Amino acid sequence: MGEDKKAPLKQSTLMLFALPEYAVYLASIPVLLYLPLVYSKDFGLSLTEVGLILMLARVTDVITDPLIGTLSDRTPGPFGRRKPWIAGGALLMMVSAFQLFNPTVLNELPIDKWFLLSWSITLWLGWTMVNIPYYAWGAELSDDYFERTRITGWRQAFGFLGNVSVLTIPVLAGKFFGYGNLPKEGLTIIGTMALIMLPILIAITLASVPEREAYPRPKAHIFKHAKAMFSNGAFMLLFTGFMMMSLGTGWGSACFMLFATYVVEAEGQTQQILLGYYGANILALPLWVMLSERIGKKPTWMIGGALFVLITPSFLLLGPGDLWGLFACLAIYGIAGGNFGALSMSMKADVIEIASRRSTENISGAYIAVWSLGQKMVTALALGLCLPFLEYLGFDPNGNNGPTEIQALAYVYVFPPWLFYATSVLIIWRYPISSERLTRIRKAFQRRDERRATTA
Repeated sequence: MGEDKKAPLKQSTLMLFALPEYAVYLASIPVLLYLPLVYSKDFGLSLTEVGLILMLARVTDVITDPLIGTLSDRTPGPFGRRKPWIAGGALLMMVSAFQLFNPTVLNELPIDKWFLLSWSITLWLGWTMVNIPYYAWGAELSDDYFERTRITGWRQAFGFLGNVSVLTIPVLAGKFFGYGNLPKEGLTIIGTMALIMLPILIAITLASVPEREAYPRPKAHIFKHAKAMFSNGAFMLLFTGFMMMSLGTGWGSACFMLFATYVVEAEGQTQQILLGYYGANILALPLWVMLSERIGKKPTWMIGGALFVLITPSFLLLGPGDLWGLFACLAIYGIAGGNFGALSMSMKADVIEIASRRSTENISGAYIAVWSLGQKMVTALALGLCLPFLEYLGFDPNGNNGPTEIQALAYVYVFPPWLFYATSVLIIWRYPISSERLTRIRKAFQRRDERRATTA
């Protein structure tokens, strides 16, 4: 297969393609950020119940992720392979996000563990139907090594804007209308926004950005591709490193609100303080993209990972009233995290291209599905382990916690993520794909395809 000489994508195309990420973040970030605190503190569920329910809600992804990834690779029709799935998933996400985040509005059912479980399952099914085809579509938009980082960078930027909106809009609402400062109130506001923004932004992207047929639809059996995937050394290194980093961020997100509320005693200021993190994400992202174009994706990724490792222990220095200290730590965290999503996705697109060229079939959806399933499983694992572990250590968000329980919360917030981040950096150290190596691999496949054409 010859080299793709398509002109670079326009900035307007990159922006239009990235729009759905904003709405998807609105509907998914609050699950980790708000739900453990709100459903335990305001609706009376135990931390163990919330953690296990949110983990159990992801079990169905073991079936749905590979299924939707495989089907979206093979879906025929005039609307493309990816777009029908994204449209259907958006409808599921908007309804389930509204129900989860606004449980006392338009609902007469008890707010219990079954309510949380059923709507969590529905939300993640919709998320799967959107994200797997959407990310596969993104991996196919360009074959240029550096343009892939610009694609994922724009998408990540809109995701970060979604994060900022999750915090900023409730804060502004609280300031001007007296409603939104508390996590429960902020959750209600964000649920309403997700209901509106998901269909609007996703419809704009589906209508304005065409799909690209980079490779033929797959014909080989799914198990053949699965065997090749799990024997793909570069993919497995990248996958494992990303999952360890996701386990660290998922663990930290699961107990951040608890840490901020009970260790720093900043429940009323948590949303404002988190703006330091997400604001730094946005400001640092273009700098990371430029650095990756100068020194490569892997070295840039590792610099961000090392910064995570260095700054995480500083949270143990914080105590009651250390608002500016928490803000500063989160801001440095945000700088480090600015490169994580964009570069990981761009590196993944490189690996998927190699796999697709090797098989001569479009298998982006299958790779994205495995990646997505792994990410959701480690996030669920973080919730399922972190919150019950806190309760086992004696911490209770509705009880009287002494110095021992507060100290346990701080240690649980810091030490496991630090270990996961350090492990991730060590794994990615072995990742082999660079711009030069990708070029050599492309030329090798091109020579193979020319030989096959001559023989035919």
